[in-house]
Amino acid sequence: RRGWSPQAWRDAGAGCCLVLQFATYYLTTVAELIYFEQFFGQLFDQSRLCQWQWLLVAAAVSLPVLQLPTYHETRWAAALLGLLPLAINVAVMFYEVLLVRPWRCQPGPRYDGLLGVADGGGALSGGGEEALSNATSPQGRDLNDVFLGLSAFAYAFGGHGFYPEEIREMSTPSAWPSVMNWTYGVAIPLYWACGIVGYYAYGDFSWSNINLNFPRNAANTASIGVQVVQEVYFILVGNLVMMLDIEMRLGIDPTVCCSAPPDPPPRHESRPTPPTQPPTPHSPATHTPTARLRSIASEDEPSA
Repeated sequence: RRGWSPQAWRDAGAGCCLVLQFATYYLTTVAELIYFEQFFGQLFDQSRLCQWQWLLVAAAVSLPVLQLPTYHETRWAAALLGLLPLAINVAVMFYEVLLVRPWRCQPGPRYDGLLGVADGGGALSGGGEEALSNATSPQGRDLNDVFLGLSAFAYAFGGHGFYPEEIREMSTPSAWPSVMNWTYGVAIPLYWACGIVGYYAYGDFSWSNINLNFPRNAANTASIGVQVVQEVYFILVGNLVMMLDIEMRLGIDPTVCCSAPPDPPPRHESRPTPPTQPPTPHSPATHTPTARLRSIASEDEPSA
């Protein structure tokens, strides 16, 4: 039979997946850079800088954090630049909603296609029969709205591509299910709470950039500033996985810069060379990305 062998098809499929995966990493990093310059533009809305100039500023600000060599070394950056800003932003959102209470405004939020109440006020805002009598028929959603919603879901799950890279650097990879339980146990309730409260407060008038829904007060400005800091870590995560792959393919160990050099032997003193032994599973040599990747590859090789 002519044609490709099964192994050739597997290799081609693996290559296509690899190209698609790294294109996703690259585009994710580009998207985070655009968000970065967008937050800069909101903070300094009187500035004369153009978008491409803000992108240069964002790249320069991100450069020091991009020197972190591995995911293991980013744990403190994740806590200070990722988790802490997330808690602050969620708190600011609920504060702004309770401060303004948009459902009491005139016109209030619209819920076309969901609740069938298009008039501001409506049943949810206590408008009573007058509001219901002025309500028009629901307009529904078109396909563009559906595809935009699906793209948002796809982007939210795009971070799953980083999981293999993070698992590879864990000292106990078997603890990954526990990590997932904690992550989703916190993230899913936040998604539901922010989504329900945000839609109830702003309805169809809500902007994709949530800060545009808030008044320009000190809390909103602080939230935008915190998101600027947060974007530094988001840019690092997408960039790091690409840099690690390039460095490992070139035989470069990125953890060398973080390891203390061995003490040199005293001068004029000969020291016998100890016999070389393979590193144990818990030795530092197996915790580098290169060594761990080689160990995983060796485990996958069929035995003779």
